[in-house]
Formats: sequence, C-alpha cells, structure tokens
Amino acid sequence: MPAKRGLVSRVESFKTTLLAARSIAGSDSGTDLNTTLYARSGVADRVEVQTRKVRWPNSGKPVAAEVARGEAQIGFQQVSELIHVPGVGYVGALSAALQPGFTFAGTVATTAKQAEAAMAPIRFLSSPAAATAITRAGLAPATKP
Repeated sequence: MPAKRGLVSRVESFKTTLLAARSIAGSDSGTDLNTTLYARSGVADRVEVQTRKVRWPNSGKPVAAEVARGEAQIGFQQVSELIHVPGVGYVGALSAALQPGFTFAGTVATTAKQAEAAMAPIRFLSSPAAATAITRAGLAPATKP
C-alpha cells in the first residue's frame, strides 16, 4: 500500500485502510490498539486476526522496523518512534475521534529548595526555542491553555 497522507486522518478512511491491510503490527506495550482504536472504528472483529503484537523494546525490533522489512504492511506506534526509521512512510496522525490525546505536564513542588532552578527545564520545554526540536521528534510543542 503506498504511503499516502489522509489514509488514517478520517475515520472512514482509517476503517477502509485497516480492512484492506493484509498484516498489521502494534506494540505489545499498550492495549489501546485492540481495546480502543479498533473498537471505536467498528472493525475490531475483522482486523484482530491480521494484527500481531511486537515485543518492543525487549526484542530490539520496533514496529517501524517490522514494516520497513515488509513483515507488516501497516504499523501503529508513537510518531516519534516511526518517523526516523528508513523504509517507513508516515501517513499521518489518527483522527482524534479514534484515539485519546496525551499531554505531558511538569510542575515544581511548593517545598522545592531551588524552585527557580527546577522551573528552568519546564520553561525551556514550553518555549519557542524548543518547539522546533520537539516537532522534529514527532511530538507537538506545548500550547498555552
């Protein structure tokens, strides 16, 4: 299947892509693929049989490497673990209707002895200066609430 953007960003396109796939790989470290993603898309009973769990990182074989070697036609893993693997075409983020959003947060305890120093990395990671590196890594930079 050629790597085309839009194959997974809309729910109907995602379902069609999954149903057409001969093989799908996902990390065994999470359960969202089978319990949430497939269920929300309404195809769980039809695509579970062609999905296999990849033991990562213990096996040293990330999902993206399995796709690059042709052992799976489609792979699901965090964007940051897919985009830098040669031989893999990243087709885009999944529809927000199908997956939960993830947010990382940082805080400093009110009892911190060096609160200003503890805030420095948090300030940097939420600054425009860090946004380019964060985006290049396949993540989304911080936004103001």
